[in-house]
Amino acid sequence: MGKVRVLIEGSKVQEIGYRIFLLEKALKNDIKNIYIQNINKDSVELLFDDDEEKINNYYQVIYQEKPKDAVVKSITKEQYSGDAPVPPIEKYFQFLTLEQLSKGREEIVKLPSFVGYSLEKVATALSGIDSKFGEVIGRFGLFGEQVVGMAGKLDKVDSKLGGMDEKLSGMDDKLGNIDDNLKTLPERIAEAMSEKKKK
Repeated sequence: MGKVRVLIEGSKVQEIGYRIFLLEKALKNDIKNIYIQNINKDSVELLFDDDEEKINNYYQVIYQEKPKDAVVKSITKEQYSGDAPVPPIEKYFQFLTLEQLSKGREEIVKLPSFVGYSLEKVATALSGIDSKFGEVIGRFGLFGEQVVGMAGKLDKVDSKLGGMDEKLSGMDDKLGNIDDNLKTLPERIAEAMSEKKKK
């Protein structure tokens, strides 16, 4: 059969981890080449390439199984006649990992300032991800040209994040102290006002 294009359409197929789900199923089914992208607001396009038996087995899995919160209207399969190469699954995995890290960085930036202060070093370590992600997208082209050196870049991100647990370990205590201080605040205000009246 060669290259296959699958289009998954529905009212809830994006922002629920559908691409990660499809990648996980591809890894379990030993698919060699894959590319998955969101299209518009209601579709996920999946291109994959392998021998016919693996293609049919993988298609049956993704036709029968869906992510927990997915609302799917239709799943269609056709032969892919496009010229763009379908990248090796390892390259797509690296691409998707970097994309998810970039989203994580955006969420960290949105945290309240007292938490953000404690995470300042983490945000600094992740600051280059957006530009690296842009480079990756440029290298991937339409359907995934080779991403040169991505593994090395991900290793650097991992090493920068290596001490994250240590940096965050005292955060629970700090937040607990803030919580305790807020609980006793009315009593302390009343006590201070009482002392002021006595004077």
